[in-house]
Amino acid sequence: MVKEKLIALTFDCNEHLVRLETLARRYADRHPDLAGLCLIRMSELYPKHTVITTDETDFRIYRRNKREVIPIICPTRM
Repeated sequence: MVKEKLIALTFDCNEHLVRLETLARRYADRHPDLAGLCLIRMSELYPKHTVITTDETDFRIYRRNKREVIPIICPTRM
């Protein structure tokens, strides 16, 4: 879909490295991966949007802008 230009990627990790490093240090005890850190950062940049994730445990802990709960949608557990 990216090749066919049906969707465009606007988030560039290189532009947000300092913030991603800060988030990685803050949540080091949870061992966040790059994808999770990028979702936290994007939730800071686009606060009206909800994060869709299967990582409910960590995203109940993560905060955007240090204190704000990140709204998430998670699949139901069976």
